[in-house]
Amino acid sequence: MAPDQRSRISLALTSLEMNTLFARAVVDERAPGRVFEAATGSAFYVVHDYGMSLLAGNPDQQVLAEVVCRPRAADEWLQVAPNGWAVHVTRVATSAVERSTRVNFTFSAERYRARRAELPRSPHAVVRADAGAFEMRGSVVPRHFWRTAEHFLRDGLGFAVVDEGAVVSLAFSSFVIGRAVEIGIETLPAHRGRGLATVACAALIDDCLARGVEPVWACRLENTASHRLAETLGFVPVRQLPYFRLRGSTA
Repeated sequence: MAPDQRSRISLALTSLEMNTLFARAVVDERAPGRVFEAATGSAFYVVHDYGMSLLAGNPDQQVLAEVVCRPRAADEWLQVAPNGWAVHVTRVATSAVERSTRVNFTFSAERYRARRAELPRSPHAVVRADAGAFEMRGSVVPRHFWRTAEHFLRDGLGFAVVDEGAVVSLAFSSFVIGRAVEIGIETLPAHRGRGLATVACAALIDDCLARGVEPVWACRLENTASHRLAETLGFVPVRQLPYFRLRGSTA
């Protein structure tokens, strides 16, 4: 895609009243993914390699049908803007499409500071993420959002809870755009339910505040654990958006 097309789409993304950090990271070539623009220039489609996508512009049933029905090897989570696209999704959808809801939050530094002293403390060391943290296994880990450990360590942020030399919980920047940092969080199954995710996230938020950057949070409405954690950390839900799971052929 030509640089002027990317610039035009990046500008369009900043005007949307929703969290578009993942799409902006792809368009700006900060994250792996693909960008497509309709021949008419009236709509565009951004896909992150992790499986998140955004279709935006003037609603067009033909473009939508091409997006929804295109072959895909794995599941994809599609957001649309404006919401007018959502009405048409069900018209072209098959049994491989499942509707959900995505919640966008805004961060309240006042709420966070008021609750900071009451947050749990870790019995383990909390350290800044390093190359070892990049290698952590899980569904929401840096290796899915950053091309290399060097890329993550140079441009990203993260804090890890370490038990006996191993990272057991990690809060990190999945996307960094300007002065905004979207938070990703992973805790190993055997260590969940101990408040370690809260500890790791608090360390990352403290660092964000010290740097003068804004922490950003978004999750599916059905992900009650993430929703509760966000509110515990001072985030306030501000927007609910249609979210579509497009089934992959191997799902």
